[in-house]
Amino acid sequence: MPSPRHTAALALALAASTAACTSYKLAEPHPESPRAETLAPAHLAKVCVVRTSVMAMAVTFPTRDNDVLVGATRGPTYFCYHAEPGEHRITIEADEPEHAVLRAEAGHTYVLKQEVDNVFGYVKCRAVWVDPAEGAKLFADAEHQVLVGVPGSERLPGHAPVAPARSASTSSSR
Repeated sequence: MPSPRHTAALALALAASTAACTSYKLAEPHPESPRAETLAPAHLAKVCVVRTSVMAMAVTFPTRDNDVLVGATRGPTYFCYHAEPGEHRITIEADEPEHAVLRAEAGHTYVLKQEVDNVFGYVKCRAVWVDPAEGAKLFADAEHQVLVGVPGSERLPGHAPVAPARSASTSSSR
């Protein structure tokens, strides 16, 4: 039988390791956070990422744009962020990372739908660009949530994250 001192040391080590591995936390957005219903600023693009699937609801999909953490989804949620005009490589982290490419144009809104596959607990995401009109219907089935907690190795996005472009561009293509 372990001694009380050994049990206390084990409990302390477990608590420390749990605190060091804080998971991604989502909550209601700040009033300054970009919203699905607002227009993109004239000098930036707006990207909204939406997930409506109830499959794998407990699984969080952290999302990065050009390696900058911009948000995450868990269950039927969405978030929006701003992007500089130009080239963007969006990475969605699941059991297998998914990538989407965007050439953002200032003043435009882009909607990226996360379709979820769960095969025997192996969760994958498929990134599908949809037009803003279809996106508006998807937002009705999802809750607006933003990141409010990240693991210690991560940097929390601000209230209105802006993803830098890889290169400036004046044309738009997805």
